[in-house]
Amino acid sequence: SSGINAEWPLRPGKGEYPDLDYRGVDTYQVNTSQKRGRQDKECVKVPVKWVTDDYITGIKLLETSENTAKVSPKLLCNKLLAVAQSRGVQLKLSKVLGVNKSDGVITHLLTSTNQDPVPVDIVVVAAGPWTTKFIHQHFSEYKLPSLRPQTRAHSVVLRPSTSVGSECLFQYHSTPSGTVDPEIYPVPDGTVYVCGEIDYVELPDNPLQISPDSGRCNELIAQAGHASKCLLSAEVVAKQACYLPGSHDDIPIIGKVPGTHNVYVATGHTFWGILNGPATGKCLAELILFGESRTCDITSFRPERFL
Repeated sequence: SSGINAEWPLRPGKGEYPDLDYRGVDTYQVNTSQKRGRQDKECVKVPVKWVTDDYITGIKLLETSENTAKVSPKLLCNKLLAVAQSRGVQLKLSKVLGVNKSDGVITHLLTSTNQDPVPVDIVVVAAGPWTTKFIHQHFSEYKLPSLRPQTRAHSVVLRPSTSVGSECLFQYHSTPSGTVDPEIYPVPDGTVYVCGEIDYVELPDNPLQISPDSGRCNELIAQAGHASKCLLSAEVVAKQACYLPGSHDDIPIIGKVPGTHNVYVATGHTFWGILNGPATGKCLAELILFGESRTCDITSFRPERFL
């Protein structure tokens, strides 16, 4: 995240939070090419020690640790949940099978773990890439555009045999078929997370059924290896994939579901969920409690724009 507001307590330059893997980082744009040879390697000076220059055609500093930071998504989510639970929130895991409605008000949820319908006051649908499908199934009166194939993004976790710095790399790698743009993020535990390589595959109903395309993961490793040799020879800890929660106009959907009185939706953040998720939660909480978002204007994200 960059350009963080000075009032944000976890801002760069103001300490680190090890339990979140939160730390300020320098970020670089790194241009690489398969065609570049060693004969012109002196043309580019590489300021990042663990980046090797064999295929570098250009490198520039984007932001510094004073205004850019990195956090571990899982650790952040677990921390937010733990804080909420310490204040009385209860987490109950179940599959929603249906809803009971009365005059636009959802009165009960039908779940897989409760024999009797569960009474509800407010329903917030924030199920990532499954959100729009859930809305289609249970709130057919809200005419979202027809579903389209979801975006699947691939990633790998690598453990190089040599240590790397904290710098994050936004790589632009030129190949005979075009340019690809993997992102490379070192993690404090000594691993390196590399993501990119998207495709469009039908979203499974069960998250446990998500599987990566091994070939695309191998491509990611090869691409990152052009930025740093240690990544090409690194141990592959994991090959994985995830689906990006998009929208039909590539703008987030945040607000009350049209045709209902107590159902709200928050989705469509694509790559930026961890960055924008906490702010979205605050704006939605204000909308539910006060009838308006007081933190920022969310008018352009209204669900009724699709009507």
